[in-house]
Amino acid sequence: MPCWAVRPEGLSWRGICLAALVAPWLAACATSGGPASAPLRIDGLTFENRSRTAVASIRLIVSADGRFVSCGHIAPGGVCASGFPDVAWEGHPLQVDWVQAGQPWSTGEVTVMPDTAVRNAGVAAVRVVVLAPGSAGVVLVSSDGGAAAALNPASGPR
Repeated sequence: MPCWAVRPEGLSWRGICLAALVAPWLAACATSGGPASAPLRIDGLTFENRSRTAVASIRLIVSADGRFVSCGHIAPGGVCASGFPDVAWEGHPLQVDWVQAGQPWSTGEVTVMPDTAVRNAGVAAVRVVVLAPGSAGVVLVSSDGGAAAALNPASGPR
Protein backbone atom coordinates (compact mmCIF):
# COMPACT_ATOMS: atom_id res chain seq x y z
CA MET A 1 0.00 0.00 0.00
CA PRO A 2 1.45 3.46 -0.88
CA CYS A 3 2.34 5.76 2.03
CA TRP A 4 -0.27 8.35 0.98
CA ALA A 5 -2.96 5.76 1.51
CA VAL A 6 -1.97 5.08 5.13
CA ARG A 7 -4.12 6.99 7.56
CA PRO A 8 -3.41 7.26 11.32
CA GLU A 9 -6.15 5.72 13.41
CA GLY A 10 -8.84 8.19 14.47
CA LEU A 11 -8.22 10.68 11.64
CA SER A 12 -10.60 11.05 8.72
CA TRP A 13 -9.46 11.54 5.14
CA ARG A 14 -11.30 14.85 5.16
CA GLY A 15 -9.26 16.05 8.16
CA ILE A 16 -5.99 14.92 6.64
CA CYS A 17 -6.76 16.62 3.30
CA LEU A 18 -7.84 19.81 5.04
CA ALA A 19 -4.65 19.87 7.10
CA ALA A 20 -2.54 19.28 3.99
CA LEU A 21 -4.23 22.19 2.22
CA VAL A 22 -4.19 24.63 5.14
CA ALA A 23 -0.67 24.00 6.51
CA PRO A 24 1.23 25.66 3.62
CA TRP A 25 -1.11 28.66 3.75
CA LEU A 26 -0.54 29.10 7.50
CA ALA A 27 3.21 28.79 7.04
CA ALA A 28 3.09 31.47 4.33
CA CYS A 29 1.10 33.78 6.63
CA ALA A 30 3.59 33.30 9.45
CA THR A 31 6.52 34.30 7.26
CA SER A 32 4.86 36.92 5.06
CA GLY A 33 5.87 39.89 7.22
CA GLY A 34 2.28 40.85 8.07
CA PRO A 35 1.25 43.62 10.47
CA ALA A 36 4.17 43.03 12.85
CA SER A 37 6.72 43.91 10.15
CA ALA A 38 5.82 47.61 10.07
CA PRO A 39 4.26 48.81 13.33
CA LEU A 40 1.55 51.43 13.09
CA ARG A 41 2.46 54.61 14.97
CA ILE A 42 -0.12 56.72 16.84
CA ASP A 43 0.63 60.44 17.04
CA GLY A 44 -2.53 61.97 18.48
CA LEU A 45 -6.02 61.68 19.88
CA THR A 46 -9.21 63.64 19.29
CA PHE A 47 -12.37 63.54 21.39
CA GLU A 48 -15.41 64.79 19.41
CA ASN A 49 -18.77 65.59 20.96
CA ARG A 50 -21.39 65.33 18.21
CA SER A 51 -24.23 65.26 20.70
CA ARG A 52 -26.51 68.03 21.97
CA THR A 53 -25.30 67.82 25.57
CA ALA A 54 -21.93 68.58 27.15
CA VAL A 55 -19.46 65.76 27.84
CA ALA A 56 -17.39 65.78 31.03
CA SER A 57 -14.48 63.73 32.33
CA ILE A 58 -13.97 61.73 29.15
CA ARG A 59 -11.09 59.24 29.23
CA LEU A 60 -9.66 56.78 26.72
CA ILE A 61 -8.04 53.99 28.73
CA VAL A 62 -5.66 51.30 27.46
CA SER A 63 -6.95 48.32 29.43
CA ALA A 64 -3.67 46.36 29.33
CA ASP A 65 -1.63 48.86 31.31
CA GLY A 66 -4.03 51.53 32.57
CA ARG A 67 -2.53 54.37 30.51
CA PHE A 68 -5.12 56.98 29.60
CA VAL A 69 -5.72 60.31 27.92
CA SER A 70 -8.50 62.53 29.21
CA CYS A 71 -10.34 65.78 28.69
CA GLY A 72 -12.34 67.63 31.35
CA HIS A 73 -15.16 69.25 29.33
CA ILE A 74 -16.35 69.23 25.71
CA ALA A 75 -19.24 71.47 24.71
CA PRO A 76 -21.91 70.18 22.31
CA GLY A 77 -20.35 70.05 18.84
CA GLY A 78 -16.91 70.65 20.37
CA VAL A 79 -13.56 68.93 20.11
CA CYS A 80 -10.69 68.27 22.52
CA ALA A 81 -7.46 67.15 20.85
CA SER A 82 -4.04 66.11 22.02
CA GLY A 83 -0.87 65.37 20.11
CA PHE A 84 1.87 63.33 21.68
CA PRO A 85 5.12 61.63 20.71
CA ASP A 86 4.55 58.62 18.46
CA VAL A 87 3.66 55.41 20.25
CA ALA A 88 3.35 51.98 18.64
CA TRP A 89 -0.18 50.65 18.16
CA GLU A 90 -0.27 47.32 19.97
CA GLY A 91 -3.94 46.45 19.45
CA HIS A 92 -4.81 46.29 23.15
CA PRO A 93 -8.47 46.67 24.11
CA LEU A 94 -9.54 50.24 24.85
CA GLN A 95 -12.29 51.66 27.02
CA VAL A 96 -13.93 55.07 26.91
CA ASP A 97 -15.55 56.44 30.08
CA TRP A 98 -17.41 59.77 30.22
CA VAL A 99 -20.15 61.68 32.03
CA GLN A 100 -23.07 63.21 30.17
CA ALA A 101 -26.17 64.86 31.67
CA GLY A 102 -24.95 63.72 35.10
CA GLN A 103 -24.91 60.04 34.04
CA PRO A 104 -21.65 58.04 33.86
CA TRP A 105 -21.21 56.04 30.64
CA SER A 106 -18.68 53.51 29.37
CA THR A 107 -18.07 51.66 26.15
CA GLY A 108 -16.67 48.71 28.02
CA GLU A 109 -13.59 47.17 26.43
CA VAL A 110 -13.48 47.45 22.65
CA THR A 111 -10.80 46.34 20.23
CA VAL A 112 -10.13 48.54 17.23
CA MET A 113 -8.24 47.04 14.32
CA PRO A 114 -6.78 49.39 11.71
CA ASP A 115 -7.88 48.72 8.17
CA THR A 116 -5.35 48.26 5.39
CA ALA A 117 -5.33 51.90 4.29
CA VAL A 118 -4.69 53.13 7.85
CA ARG A 119 -1.94 50.55 8.36
CA ASN A 120 -0.34 51.45 5.01
CA ALA A 121 -0.32 55.13 6.01
CA GLY A 122 2.04 54.13 8.84
CA VAL A 123 0.97 56.92 11.21
CA ALA A 124 -2.53 57.28 12.60
CA ALA A 125 -4.58 59.15 15.18
CA VAL A 126 -7.26 57.84 17.51
CA ARG A 127 -10.66 59.53 17.24
CA VAL A 128 -13.26 59.09 19.97
CA VAL A 129 -16.73 60.22 18.91
CA VAL A 130 -19.64 60.76 21.34
CA LEU A 131 -22.87 60.73 19.32
CA ALA A 132 -25.44 60.95 22.13
CA PRO A 133 -25.66 60.12 25.83
CA GLY A 134 -24.55 56.49 26.08
CA SER A 135 -23.39 56.27 22.47
CA ALA A 136 -19.71 56.57 21.60
CA GLY A 137 -17.13 54.86 19.46
CA VAL A 138 -13.43 54.69 18.77
CA VAL A 139 -11.92 54.88 15.30
CA LEU A 140 -8.38 54.95 13.91
CA VAL A 141 -7.75 57.44 11.12
CA SER A 142 -4.62 58.01 9.11
CA SER A 143 -2.91 61.19 10.30
CA ASP A 144 -3.44 62.74 6.87
CA GLY A 145 -7.21 62.52 7.55
CA GLY A 146 -7.81 59.66 5.11
CA ALA A 147 -9.04 56.16 5.82
CA ALA A 148 -10.65 55.01 9.04
CA ALA A 149 -11.10 51.76 10.93
CA ALA A 150 -14.43 50.50 12.25
CA LEU A 151 -16.51 52.45 14.78
CA ASN A 152 -17.34 50.56 17.97
CA PRO A 153 -20.59 51.59 19.70
CA ALA A 154 -20.89 51.98 23.44
CA SER A 155 -22.48 49.27 25.49
CA GLY A 156 -24.46 51.51 27.85
CA PRO A 157 -24.27 53.05 31.33
CA ARG A 158 -21.50 52.06 33.73
